[in-house]
Amino acid sequence: MLGYYLQGIQRCRCDSPDEQVALIRVRTVKGITVTSGRIAAGIFFLAASLLLVVQAQGQPCEQVVAALNARLSPGIDQQELVDVLRLLDSTNNARLPSKFVTKREARSLGWTPGKDLWSVSALRGSSIGGDRFNNLEGRLPDKKWREADLDYKGGHRGVKRLIFSQDGKRFVTVDHYKTFAKVPACR
Repeated sequence: MLGYYLQGIQRCRCDSPDEQVALIRVRTVKGITVTSGRIAAGIFFLAASLLLVVQAQGQPCEQVVAALNARLSPGIDQQELVDVLRLLDSTNNARLPSKFVTKREARSLGWTPGKDLWSVSALRGSSIGGDRFNNLEGRLPDKKWREADLDYKGGHRGVKRLIFSQDGKRFVTVDHYKTFAKVPACR
């Protein structure tokens, strides 16, 4: 990917004041210089903005989750986390996949906390997710966090969670909140 930077602004020498246009010289890292007027400057700033957005989104989610999983013990279901991250990205961190239900929703369908979620026929295949995570231990930055169970296959809820905030910050814990691994932005 080419990196651009603004080299300088010059004024052209035109016949009338109405024709004067600010010229911007843009140089690529490879040393190629382009000089143009207002239109090129607008295109340059638009392209630079798009490059920043692409860089902010990072690598594909599959690569990010595979690298994260290599550091975790025990590991996590990579495809489940990729699917969750993609839906969070597409909904501005507002919605989890449909298999997730809040504790309140689960209780309204007959689940009792501490019991097998899948023992309730209406919740078979579901996981708990979307409830507030209070960060009582203060191990994460001071934000409004939500949580979702990871790798739930029935029975006890387990210790793996995704913790996420409205602004896109995400962490995974595989030891029930003792440690957290940051999940980098992905696309």
